Amino acid sequence: MSTPVFSALKKSMWGLLQDAARLPWARTSSIEERLRILEEELALRDLLNRYTYFYDGNDLDGVMTVFADDCTLVNPRGTYIGADAIRANYAHLISTRKLSFHNATNVLIRIHDNGEAFMSAFYTAVGIYRSGSLAMTGGTYADRLKKVNGEWKIAERRITYNYRSRLAAENPLDAAKPPPEPSRRETSRDWIGPDAML
Repeated sequence: MSTPVFSALKKSMWGLLQDAARLPWARTSSIEERLRILEEELALRDLLNRYTYFYDGNDLDGVMTVFADDCTLVNPRGTYIGADAIRANYAHLISTRKLSFHNATNVLIRIHDNGEAFMSAFYTAVGIYRSGSLAMTGGTYADRLKKVNGEWKIAERRITYNYRSRLAAENPLDAAKPPPEPSRRETSRDWIGPDAML
């Protein structure tokens, strides 16, 4: 069974997202039902945040926790069906970079009566690659979600890749002006570790 938005798979990216935006947020006047919908929406937003934290931190097992075993992933390289194919896709991506930082914004969620949900978001990501290069990419996520054992999982994800720019690595601090003497020598670099820096 598919959500109303995903039933027309031939639509363009904007057509799919705009169809979702036209759907009403909630169809009930009951305060209890609205609270339930808010709780479900928070759980879906949490899933999106967990995905970015796991993916950006190169935690392949963590990434796989947000996908249903029978998930379909459509991205710029093709379509991957099932947990093994999706794992291989993310293992490849993680192997090419040191880390990345994704910002997911403009999140839109619609929960459907059939027990599924639709979630979309825009993303901007900065990738720091093993070669030392930096790139910024941006695009969209469009997800069909379902509950598996009471927990929301991505059943289908479409990722667009709308732009990419190379970035220059620079020290943002003005080297001509020394900073004030710190109270302690401990820095944020001690906390994040060498694997989280260019």
